[in-house]
Amino acid sequence: GGAGGGGGAAEGGAKKKEKKEKPAKTSAPPVDEDPFVKARLTVARVVEVGHVENSDKLYCCQLEVGPGEMRQVVTGLRKFVPEEELKGRMVLAILNLKVAKLAGQVSEAMILATEAEVGGELSVKLVGVPADATIGDCVNAEGIAPPDVYPKECKSKFWDAVKDKLKVVGGKAMYDGKKLTCAAGPCFADPSVPDGSSIK
Repeated sequence: GGAGGGGGAAEGGAKKKEKKEKPAKTSAPPVDEDPFVKARLTVARVVEVGHVENSDKLYCCQLEVGPGEMRQVVTGLRKFVPEEELKGRMVLAILNLKVAKLAGQVSEAMILATEAEVGGELSVKLVGVPADATIGDCVNAEGIAPPDVYPKECKSKFWDAVKDKLKVVGGKAMYDGKKLTCAAGPCFADPSVPDGSSIK
């Protein structure tokens, strides 16, 4: 009978080993991979600005995100950014969030803006990109190597983790204290935006 007990102990030991290995495997990737590498941030240009039926908060924009590549974006900037200021404007956009439907319109990307309380009111301003930036330019965080290929979809949990660390510091758009830059230079905030404001 004793031998049987020994066998049981050995089996128990084997089970324990398996358990130990599994968590190690699942918890390894987040440590060496910053969620920022999953977010495909790009310089884009707002080509058209339209209104969304039955909404006074939303614009429906056509965004040029690369040479000849267009995306439709439904954005809640209408109360904050005048149409004439948005049209033709170069903006910072994320291209690989899950496609959403807002007020019946498909939204295939998102324009990033700063949010702050100024004079007791919510102030939302577009994130600025360098004057000579090119449409389709990748925007990276200094010191974080961009991936060879961005995932088709940046899952919301990763984007939420990125948004938590997107802030205005010293007038510049930063991720975790690192400047957001494209080939032409750093992205920046409107001069009226206080430091520490969030970007979303």
